[in-house]
Amino acid sequence: MYYKDLTPYDYGFTNYKNALNIGWLERGYEFQVGDFPEKQEVIEKLKLKKRENLYRGAHSCEFCDRYERESGNGEYIVMWNKKVYSAPTLIIHYIEIHNYKPPQEFIDAVINEK
Repeated sequence: MYYKDLTPYDYGFTNYKNALNIGWLERGYEFQVGDFPEKQEVIEKLKLKKRENLYRGAHSCEFCDRYERESGNGEYIVMWNKKVYSAPTLIIHYIEIHNYKPPQEFIDAVINEK
């Protein structure tokens, strides 16, 4: 399921109006890659978050070998500075393994969310 970063969220069940998509990656679509200074902090904070909007099925990473695919079945909701971001639970895998670099405003939101 691909959605360009920072576009309006319209997938799933979220009750948050005006949420933005982050990290909905799919083969065939380009995405930002690269290291960033806050990478480990973002990963650790996302790992501590509650997974929301859990689904009965799972979505597998399309970038991994089909026999070693990581999968996820929910979303992380991040709220900061009057904005709401929705990211698939696979975002941690995308950052760690595929070097995905989320937009800086999402990175700031994860770090500063209370």
